[in-house]
This record gives sequence, structure tokens and C-alpha cells, in this order.
Amino acid sequence: ADSGDGFSALRTACINEINKLRATESKPPYALWSTSAIDTCVDEQATYDQSHNSPHDAWINGVYPTCNGNGQDECLGYPLTASGIIACLDSMWAEKNQSNCSGCPACAGAYNPSCPNCDFYGQNGPECGHYVNMSALYFSEAACGFSTLSNGSWEVQNFQ
Repeated sequence: ADSGDGFSALRTACINEINKLRATESKPPYALWSTSAIDTCVDEQATYDQSHNSPHDAWINGVYPTCNGNGQDECLGYPLTASGIIACLDSMWAEKNQSNCSGCPACAGAYNPSCPNCDFYGQNGPECGHYVNMSALYFSEAACGFSTLSNGSWEVQNFQ
């Protein structure tokens, strides 16, 4: 997808990696949720969050609601490169290997933040929610956004 903002290669790397990871569990690919308005919106969310040093802040507070979708993951401190976004997504996918996330694959069919042995929000250990969002069968699209700050290294993935 090319919205003319310079992030088309990163958006492609983002959705390709999410779908590569989903394929390891025989899950259907997500479509890239991308229009000029959506791309601008997710970029604004990433930039807002980085400028406020507060992950998920724009999403939680509906600062740019056009692209909120129904779930969000956010990468902090990874290089704003294809390899950086891939490393972040791979680390979030690896959450499934934590002992408190062993029940998460059973949650893929329907949203349930209280699924047994799946600490979605990380209240009792490392969180599992990033993996759950990336592996969910109840989402069909993902938007990938990137901070436009000169020291930009925050990236968001919104799911719907």
C-alpha cells in the first residue's frame, strides 16, 4: 500500500510478517487495512503516543478514532526499518511461549480478556495480549502506523 507518506515498504513488511506468523498456526491472513485516511490516522496515533511517551494513549482515549478498530499493539524503541518492525512483531508473537500465556491459543475464536491461563493485560506477569491480537480469528484486517517524529521508533498495529 502506498499512501505517499514514505511508509509503504514498512506497512508491507508489517502485514507480511503478521501473516507469516499467522500461517505458522494455519490461520487465514489479515488484509492490510489501508487507505490514505487510515494510514494517516495510525501514523498520528504512533506519533502522539511517542510525543507523550505513553503507549496506547491515543487509542485508549480516542484521540484519532477513525482508525481505532477493536485492538492495538504497539512497538517501542525498535528501529524504523523493515527489520525493526519484524523484530518487534516476532517478539510479540513469542508471548505465547510464556507460561502465563499457554491458554491463549484457545482464545483465538472470540475476544475474552479473562480466558484461562492467558494474562491478556499482564496483570499477573508478562502480558499476552499482543499475541492474542495478532492470532485472533475475530479480526480480519490490520493497519500499521509509524511515528513521524525525527527520532521515530514507535509503531502501532490496529486490528479490526
